[in-house]
Amino acid sequence: MSTRFRPVAWLTLLLAAGAVQAKPPGHAVASADPAATAAGLEILRAGGNAFDAAIAVSATLGVVEPQGSGLGGGGFFLLHAADSGRTVFLDARERAPLAAHRDMYLNADGAVDPKRSLDGPLAAGIPGLPAAWGRLHRRYGRLPLARSLRPAIAAAREGISLNRVLRRARDHRAPVLERFPASRVYLAAEPIRLPDLADTLEILAERGATAFYS
Repeated sequence: MSTRFRPVAWLTLLLAAGAVQAKPPGHAVASADPAATAAGLEILRAGGNAFDAAIAVSATLGVVEPQGSGLGGGGFFLLHAADSGRTVFLDARERAPLAAHRDMYLNADGAVDPKRSLDGPLAAGIPGLPAAWGRLHRRYGRLPLARSLRPAIAAAREGISLNRVLRRARDHRAPVLERFPASRVYLAAEPIRLPDLADTLEILAERGATAFYS
């Protein structure tokens, strides 16, 4: 086998080595959906910092990508504050309710009922995402929380269209969505408007994360 470097591979190595020393001329945002990416860029252009933008991206993903993100769930945030050089890991994963117990997913015969842990209210944990947004805003943010949540509120009010991934997820779970009044909205005609979600985000914007839990 020849040990001669391929020109393309060598060029890649040179570019990678040069990029280590380069200082980016501006900012960049990447997310799972163009609308969420646009929300992050909007907040940066409005004078927000990376933490404000992270709130905007996360909240907007909860509107346009409900199969993978959402106000009712949780997540993890890896933060780096350039001015202090401090790196922080924020664990915002949802937790089991205090009333949870070991037999909550058993049927009357004492056997495990998998659907109880997948569908309906027993499948939900206590969301960690609102608390994460509140902490990001209080400790690291620059803009009011209401400003960071504005793109998500607008998306929920104006409505969303189903992209290929969301449509596939919706169709796969359609029988379950049909069973619960709150989730039937995803079976409606497009654009799918989410006024209840917009109202909840507005409460967070006006009163902070504590209002969500109290």
